[in-house]
Formats: sequence, C-alpha cells, structure tokens
Amino acid sequence: MEEQKPKEIERSRKAILLLKTDMDCRLMVNSDNHGALQKNTPLSIELPLGSHLINVISQDGLLEKEWTQDLNHEVQVVCLIQLKEEFAQLQAKRKEEVGEPLGIECWSVDQIQQIQMAAATEVGLAKVFRDGPNSPEMVVIPAGGYRRGEAFNKYKVVITHHFAIGKYPVTVAEWKCYVETGEVSYSPSDNDWEGDNLPVTNVSWFDAQNFARWLSTQTGKTYRLLSEAEWEYACRAGSITEYYWGDEIGHNNCNCQDSGSEWSRKRASPVGSFAPNAFGLHDMLGNIWEWLEDIWHDSYEGAPADGKPWSSEGNQLGRVMRGGSWSSFPRYARCAHRHGSVPTIRNFNFGLRLARTLP
Repeated sequence: MEEQKPKEIERSRKAILLLKTDMDCRLMVNSDNHGALQKNTPLSIELPLGSHLINVISQDGLLEKEWTQDLNHEVQVVCLIQLKEEFAQLQAKRKEEVGEPLGIECWSVDQIQQIQMAAATEVGLAKVFRDGPNSPEMVVIPAGGYRRGEAFNKYKVVITHHFAIGKYPVTVAEWKCYVETGEVSYSPSDNDWEGDNLPVTNVSWFDAQNFARWLSTQTGKTYRLLSEAEWEYACRAGSITEYYWGDEIGHNNCNCQDSGSEWSRKRASPVGSFAPNAFGLHDMLGNIWEWLEDIWHDSYEGAPADGKPWSSEGNQLGRVMRGGSWSSFPRYARCAHRHGSVPTIRNFNFGLRLARTLP
C-alpha cells in the first residue's frame, strides 16, 4: 500500500462542527446549501480541518450573518448562533420605516375581493374570464396604491387603471395552441417533464412578446407583459409581508427550495398546485421566473410612480424578471425580490404570465 504523504494526511483529518440556533434559518457552508437549520435542533457537520465560510440567513432574507469558522483540531466544535434578538430589532425598525399602510394594504381578503368584483363590474367582465376557448384564464385586478420594494427601500405607487392578469403562468398547452396555428415554429423544450398543465419554460423575453402579440391578434384584445410595478401589486394582493402568505416560507405554500413541496429543487409543478393569493392568482412566487416589460435598473430611483413599465434609460440589454423558481432559494422567491436577465436567453426556469389592458 502506498504511504500517504503528510499533506494528504492533513486533508483527510476531520472535525465535527455542531451548530445550534435560536430561530429557524437557512445554512450555507463554503457556498454549499445545507438547507434549513431549525430552531433549537442541533446539526452536526463533518468538515476537513481548516477554515470554512459559514452563512446563515433568516427565512425571509431580512437577517444574514457570515463568518469564517476555524477547525484546527479533531474534536467537536460547538457554535451557538444567536439571531432572535437582532431579528426582532430589525423587524421593529422595518415597521417604523415602512410607514402607514397605503391603498388596499392590510385589507381583509373579503374587502379585497369586494373591490375586485366592483372593478370587474365597472369594465363589464366577470372577475375571472377568458377571451376564447384557447385563451388563458384572466383575473381582473382593481386600480389602487401600495408601497413597492424591499422593507427598507419602499416607495409609493398608484396603479391608475384596472387591468387583468393571467390566473396562472402561460402553460405548455397554451403554447401548443400558438404553435399549431403556424404562427411560430418554436416548440420550447419540455425538460423531460410531462404534462400540458405545466408552465411553459425555455422562452426568452422576445418569445414572450411574440406570444402576447399573437394572442392580441387572435382575440382582438390587448395582451402584453406586466410592468414590474403591476406584478408586485398583483403578487402582494394587499399583503405587506415577505411572501403573500406571511414572513416565512412555511410549508407547501409554493415551489422553491426549502418550501416543503414535492417538486422543490426537482422540477416545475403543475400550475395551480398551491393556494392562491387574495386576488385569486396562483404561482406568483416560486415555480418559474416570469418575464416583465421593464428594462433593468439597479434601483428604483427615478422609477414611474403610476404603475407603467420603466422603458427608458437603465441597462438596455437587460429585462426584469420576478417570482423565483422551483430551484430558487426562498429569499429569491419573495414579493420584493428583483432579478434581471438578457432578453435573448432561454432557460428551464424562465416563463411568462400575461396582462391584458382593460377599457
């Protein structure tokens, strides 16, 4: 047997890192995802001797701590992670800085659905409608105001007109109708996933725009991509929490990492697999990233306050996406999280949801 060299022996020596925390969080070790670290539940990790980068993040992404942990002896090292007190202080600060609710924020589900019905009546439509047998189900969204953005970086937006939004992301079946008309020859890859009720993926921003134009021609109505401000307004549906169901990812509320769904980190889920928000919209968080109309900007400085897309300046080579996907960490599947991508890219996480302009 070949004798081990001193450096090889050193690398083979290991220690146990025992982590304990006073609140639920997500754990990263050397940039590797170790999933959920549960409150008062010790977790043992075997690591080679040396320095290791430890990163813990609260479920809502509000608090993040990072440090280097040195393991120099072949013994168990205990690390107590205290987050609860600092997290409570950040939450209190957030509530103070965010200010008073605006528009429909903090309304009950019944109140929100009442104004939604009133808006539908005003434009002469049912709250949920289709413009044809092969058209997506659309939901009427009432005009209104809200506070957009992250907890410490919010600004007021007033959506000035009622609009409609897809009840679900555009599905594989709906894209097949598009192909069958002969208007387009591109059939996106199904990623070896089976099911017409899955969200269509592997579509670029330009593909999404072409689909909206085709549907507009088919129906005689104006279909388009949502503005970023419209998307967050529709996603929040009056909520002011990190997710439209609360401040923590919870269990089986959506399809993303650590969400407890049967599809998490595996594949996209059939549309409508989770409870809707107060507007009756499904899959606004998790499952697939959704292309939006806006050009990418690094911040909200100078952004329109009337809900219209931000179509000037910024990075002309980037477009905004929202919602997170089945493979995203929970912090990327929050109402306020923003993401940008090159509009020509097709990816198995990228899909779309349509808006329709109302009279």
